[in-house]
Amino acid sequence: MRSAVEGRLRRIRAAIALAAGGLATTAPAAAPQALLPDTLDITRAVQIAMRESPVLNISRTQADQAGADRLAAWGAFLPTADVNVGLNRSAATRSTFEAEEGLSERLDQRLSYTSQYANQGLRLGLTVLDGGRRFANLSQSAANLRAAHRRYDDQQRFVIVTVRRAFLNALRRQELLQLTLAQIAARERDLEIASRRYEIAAVERTDVLATETSLLNARISLLAEENQLRTGLQQLVVSMGLPPEAGDGLVLTGDEGMPAGLPDIEVIVRTAVISDPELAALEADRSAASAVLWAARTTYLPRISVSMNWGRSENFAGDASFWQFVPGDTNRGLGITASWSLFNGFERERQNAQASAVRRRAEEELRRRRIEIEAEVRGYGSEIEQLAQTLDLLERAFAISRERLGMEQERYRLGTGSFLELQNAIDAAQGAETSLIQRQYDFLIAWSNLAEYVEGRP
Repeated sequence: MRSAVEGRLRRIRAAIALAAGGLATTAPAAAPQALLPDTLDITRAVQIAMRESPVLNISRTQADQAGADRLAAWGAFLPTADVNVGLNRSAATRSTFEAEEGLSERLDQRLSYTSQYANQGLRLGLTVLDGGRRFANLSQSAANLRAAHRRYDDQQRFVIVTVRRAFLNALRRQELLQLTLAQIAARERDLEIASRRYEIAAVERTDVLATETSLLNARISLLAEENQLRTGLQQLVVSMGLPPEAGDGLVLTGDEGMPAGLPDIEVIVRTAVISDPELAALEADRSAASAVLWAARTTYLPRISVSMNWGRSENFAGDASFWQFVPGDTNRGLGITASWSLFNGFERERQNAQASAVRRRAEEELRRRRIEIEAEVRGYGSEIEQLAQTLDLLERAFAISRERLGMEQERYRLGTGSFLELQNAIDAAQGAETSLIQRQYDFLIAWSNLAEYVEGRP
């Protein structure tokens, strides 16, 4: 059935392409796009989206930020180091002094003095014990980094699925537009035949008017199809991360064919709950929440830190050189500090309660998403099965309508059939063909949606 449908579609497209030569005259030519070729297939559309999508770029920056947080968490285990160098010079004057009686008296002559001071130092600090918070932060940052990378994978999947869906919808509108053009060409031929037969009194004037009405209705449908195609192309390029005007004048190509058989839903469900990147990100969120809870519990433990410092300094006379880099007075020291918070107004209890709530919420989010994935996969599987059965019936209906149209055209040519019967056959054939094309693209989109859950990538 699928091969017959594909062969029929190829023949239709070939015939439509010949009839659609006037398409360029129905809309002004668009300026060439810098990022898009004249014709675009689905593979190229996805490649452009991977490069241009702002959603992906945002997700990529979030992953970079998580990587920086991970590096800072590792750095907390390393000692801190500070170096200082100072050169100071001060000059002052004094005209008063404090006498023995405590009163301030003025000097007969103002005194001036200058002093200089140089110092250099090195300080190292190391946290020996902080109640395990560093290990908790390290675990949390690792989980956040995994979540960021998996969310980036999930955004890639989302962009691919969105672009594929938008591409197939736009391609459907393009094919329906070409089908409408072919119908206009056919109605023009019918009008020409009816006019000639009316001239020889073979048909009534009503047949000519009805044929002309059908032609006008087809042209009205063409306007609607052109607008829907334009909208579909704009939605496609926007999903790719490009401005809407990039879709002006774009022509889509590609015939992937119809998928054969039906999906194994049970296998896909088992695969999705293992490889789905959103689930992996939620699992990483749960790990991060557990690390936050651990960090909150470690606030009950003491904190111990060690510091060491070396330094040298010297005061110099005012007439000495300002650039003194070898001061003579030295000092060194070692410090050990221990602290333990005994009570802080139930702040630690509040932090533990909040962290516990965050972990429970992360667990429920993970469980909710697993249920949603199974429901979505089974829903797409049912949709594909229903559409496969529908396509079998629509193909048969289309074949019958084409056969009936041929018979009615022959009867009308011989004068044994009425124009009303011919028009009914034309409408039935057009409706059957349109319905078949619509359901075929629905079938392709349903498969594309289901492919989202196969190996985590479409």
